[in-house]
Amino acid sequence: MDLQTALHVMQLTTPKIIFCSEKPVNIILSAMKESNCNPTVVVFDDHPDAIAFSDILSMYSDAEVANFRYVELDDIMQTACIVHSSGTTGMPKGVEISNYCLLLISEDTNMDLTNAVLTWFSSLYWISGILMNLKSIAQGAKVILYPEFDEEMTCLLIEKYKVTVIFLSTSMINRFLKAGYIRKYSLLSLKNIICGGAILKPKTQKEMKCILPHVEMLQGYGMTELGGLAALQLPHHKAGSCGTVVENVQMKVVDPENGNVLGPNNPGELWITTAIIMNGYYRNPEATKSTVDEEGWLHSGDVGYFDEDGELFIIDRIKELIKYRGYQISPGEVEGVLMSHPAVMEAAVIGVPHAVDDEHPVAYVTKMPGAKVTEQELIDLVANSMMDQYKLRAGVIFLDAFPYTGSGKIARKELKTMAKILAIE
Repeated sequence: MDLQTALHVMQLTTPKIIFCSEKPVNIILSAMKESNCNPTVVVFDDHPDAIAFSDILSMYSDAEVANFRYVELDDIMQTACIVHSSGTTGMPKGVEISNYCLLLISEDTNMDLTNAVLTWFSSLYWISGILMNLKSIAQGAKVILYPEFDEEMTCLLIEKYKVTVIFLSTSMINRFLKAGYIRKYSLLSLKNIICGGAILKPKTQKEMKCILPHVEMLQGYGMTELGGLAALQLPHHKAGSCGTVVENVQMKVVDPENGNVLGPNNPGELWITTAIIMNGYYRNPEATKSTVDEEGWLHSGDVGYFDEDGELFIIDRIKELIKYRGYQISPGEVEGVLMSHPAVMEAAVIGVPHAVDDEHPVAYVTKMPGAKVTEQELIDLVANSMMDQYKLRAGVIFLDAFPYTGSGKIARKELKTMAKILAIE
């Protein structure tokens, strides 16, 4: 977590106690100095300016621990925790999740984790981390936790601890595949890869299946505001789909211009309602009102469609669509073409403001280790593979590494800031 995000979250939620590992303590202490918030900081390791968690544990006897009782609730719909939105395009919003939501997450069986050995890389700051933790506890799964995602270390963890299920963001999946380590390690214990957070291309899913034919790769679609999953792919569903709508969720595809509900294979904005929808954005009633309408439908901001079999396909975020001379360009489509080049590890396409044409697409790219590819090669690849409006008119910029959010998504907010500088120049 960077200082700006830490300061934003601290000022929004004004916590009384912060539990953390040693790594972010200095950032947290700096944020405390810049805010009017003065919480107690408890560290799970050791830090001279924080209280050690082990010291807190030693303050209480076994009898006191055994006699601990939770506070009885008057209202099960009361907010139990504030989780944060992903913050890929702006500062994270605090999402109020109810006790009822957490209970249903724990009890539903969309994912069967009985006797599973799991690993994932989402913290409790994100809904995916909460979801995986609660389901693992409720179903008695064994969990292997590692501080951060690394392509080779993930293979080592799977091999050593006989991991059967792994949850990865789409960005992690792409890096996992491209790095090539999955070909070098014995991953025979692995049964399921569950992914989410962004669009997973059918080509990527098929490539993973070729390398790991014994593994089922399942894509989910969900939002923090919905309390987790809204759709989940099953083994018999098509590559690239997010599967079908899960229990306790309703979803429709709407024309955002007139509010009409659209039929199969017609893209529009996804409107969703669920039994465990958020109580609202914490201390932000305006954002709540603009996201959830009076009938309880959450306007997701995602463009997608259902096919004739009821399977959900996501196209892109409305806010991420690039406008060029009246055309709306899906960054995901261009990224898919760029990712097809063997030298490209990851790609993200952003709109650069333009005085005449509205926006010009620019591609940020990281290369495979030791691989060589030029800007012009990638510009030509897109030009020869797609229609004229998709051309990378603002060029290609190579990065040593992408900035990521804490949930493993590419931090497009930071890339857009860089793109605005390009426009000024």
